[in-house]
Amino acid sequence: MNVSGPKSPETPQEGERMGQIILAIFVILVGAVIRAVGPATGKPNAAGTSKLLGYGFMFAGVALAFGNALTVVSVGEVGVKHFLGSVDPVPLDQGVHVVNPLASIEKMSIREQSYPPGGGVETIEAQTSEQLNVSLEVVLLFTLDGNEAPDLYQRLGSERAIKDNIVLNAMRNGVRDAVATKSINEIFSPDRREIAADMRQEIQAKAGNRIEVVDVFVRDIQAPPRVREAIEARIEREQQVEQERFQTEIIQERAQQ
Repeated sequence: MNVSGPKSPETPQEGERMGQIILAIFVILVGAVIRAVGPATGKPNAAGTSKLLGYGFMFAGVALAFGNALTVVSVGEVGVKHFLGSVDPVPLDQGVHVVNPLASIEKMSIREQSYPPGGGVETIEAQTSEQLNVSLEVVLLFTLDGNEAPDLYQRLGSERAIKDNIVLNAMRNGVRDAVATKSINEIFSPDRREIAADMRQEIQAKAGNRIEVVDVFVRDIQAPPRVREAIEARIEREQQVEQERFQTEIIQERAQQ
C-alpha cells in the first residue's frame, strides 16, 4: 500500500527519466503511423516496407520503455520509489529492480558518513552546569537506517534535507544537553572520550531510530577569555602543588636514609 505525501522538487534524474518515457511513447507512435500510412500510398512493396519499418520503430520504443523500467541500486545505497505524490513504503535494496517506468527512484547512502561532510566541523555554543558559555567543534559519524528511508523521504525529502533536519538538529540539541550536565572542569578535562560518549548518547536519543550514531569527536573547546584564564591559573596551581609535594617526598626519603 502506497503512502500519499507532498510533492518533492523534481531532480535532474527524474526529469531525464520522464524525458525517456516521452521519447519511447513518441517512437512507438511514429512506428504505428508508418505502419498504417504505408499501405495507403498504393505504391508497390510499400505495405511490406512500411510494416517492417513501423515494427522496427515500435520495437525500439518498447525497448526504450523497458530499459527505463530497470533501475540499479548500488552497493551501500537504498532506493525509495515514488510516483505521482505516492511513496512506496518498501525500500529497494541493492541490486537490479523492475519498477514502473513512470516512477522515480530516490537513492540514499546507507554507508557511514560524517557530518558536516567534507572534513568540516560543526561549531556549537553550549552552557555548562555553572551556566558558563563554551564553544565546541564537533564531528559526527552516522548511518541512515535503510528501512526508515521511505518514511524519511515522505516527511522530509531528499538525503540532504534529512541531514539538515534530523542529523543537524539532533547533533546540536544532543551536544547542548550533554554539556549542560558537565562542570567547566569536566569540559576541559584532558580525557574528552567521556563527554564525547555522553554526547553520542544524547544525540542518539534525539534522532531516535531514524539514524544510527556511530561516534562523536570533539575537536576543540573554547571558553570566554576570563574563564580560560581562570582554568589555566587553576591548572598551574595544581601543577605547582604537585611539584612541591614531589619535592617534599624526596626530602623525606633523603632524611630517612
